[in-house]
Amino acid sequence: MKKILLALSLALSVATLFSAIAGRALFVAYAQVSGASTSTANIGVSSSSLQAQLDANNAAMAALNQQIAQYQSELQQVGANKKTLQAAINALDLQKNKVQTQITLTQTQIQNTQIQIQQLGGQITDAQQTIAADQTSLGAYLLSLQKADAKPLIQQMLSSGGLVQSWSDLNQTLQIQEGIQNEMDTLKSQENTLADTQTASEQKQQSLTAQQQSLTAQQQSLISTEQSKAQLLTETNAQEATYEKLLAAANAQLNSFSAFAAAAGGTKLLGNQTVCDSWGCYYNQRDGAWGSDSLDGTSYSMAADGCLVTAMAMVLTHYGYKDVNPVTINSNPNDFAAYQPAYLLTSIDVDGVTATRQTAAIDATLASGNPVIVGIHAYGGTHFVVLVSGSRGNYIMKDPYITDGNNISFSANYSLRSIFAIARVVISS
Repeated sequence: MKKILLALSLALSVATLFSAIAGRALFVAYAQVSGASTSTANIGVSSSSLQAQLDANNAAMAALNQQIAQYQSELQQVGANKKTLQAAINALDLQKNKVQTQITLTQTQIQNTQIQIQQLGGQITDAQQTIAADQTSLGAYLLSLQKADAKPLIQQMLSSGGLVQSWSDLNQTLQIQEGIQNEMDTLKSQENTLADTQTASEQKQQSLTAQQQSLTAQQQSLISTEQSKAQLLTETNAQEATYEKLLAAANAQLNSFSAFAAAAGGTKLLGNQTVCDSWGCYYNQRDGAWGSDSLDGTSYSMAADGCLVTAMAMVLTHYGYKDVNPVTINSNPNDFAAYQPAYLLTSIDVDGVTATRQTAAIDATLASGNPVIVGIHAYGGTHFVVLVSGSRGNYIMKDPYITDGNNISFSANYSLRSIFAIARVVISS
């Protein structure tokens, strides 16, 4: 009797399991499947073609990388040569060619990523259709198995010969259950593979976005390089003597900035220096937020040589451009000379306006409510500060080098006789 009850319990459990599996399989299948039987062959043909494109693009990218390396080697050689106008022009031409090749490389990388996304999309569709087809087949089989068993299970077991036959049916049922469980395990594995493929597709989409952003930056760099060449020819009047004179003056100023910083206390970075109020903002060139930045990608640094850049940023905040800081100015290559990329030009473009330093008188400018940028000789070098108020030698300044140099006495730190340059900043659209 116990065996009969056990058999009855197992059979009922199996029937319940089959019904649940069949219901889930049919629901998922009918929700997902549409023409699954015809998709795989088409995807296979497409995948072969896509792979051929990938292989061709990979070969092209290898050649492009070699060309970029060659341009970089030539740029290094030009940089090691004597600084002449022709060498500068050659360097800009090489840089232009390098950037153009980088653009082509990035465009090819984008194409490859798009192909890989297309491949993954095909794999996702194929996996979804395979899963749905298997589920449909499994669900239909289970439902047909239940419908075929029209005679109640208890009646079969208690009828003449029914018990022996029921044991035999139970063994078959258990074998079927094991087979169905294997099918379910296979489906689970397929679902895991599908999830992994979908994740890979999402990652490729992220890579594509990054590559497109890189392409935009490279295209802007190409424009800047072309502008730099035009600017170089304009600034030097395409004359070698003019180029050498301008370069010598620019290098002298930058080296003098470095000498001041070294003698005044070094270039140790500082924290919590920025102060903004109704006047505008005080910035320190050694602030940790930008002090370690190079000036326009050169060997000169903001901490050692960025006094003029920082002074200009402070003045611009006084005129209402509150979002401007030293990084804002340093981020625009067109604000620096083409013949010496670390040398700040007299007129710079910032936040949609042009800011130009013009010679002025200190007291008259301060009396009109405008700040004055002054250059000074100190500590064996040169430095720029911003005078914000005062008259007749008693001035309050914002010093971009001194720690907490906001609104401090000029005469307590420097001599009036040290001043060699005086300018106000004129804003124009």
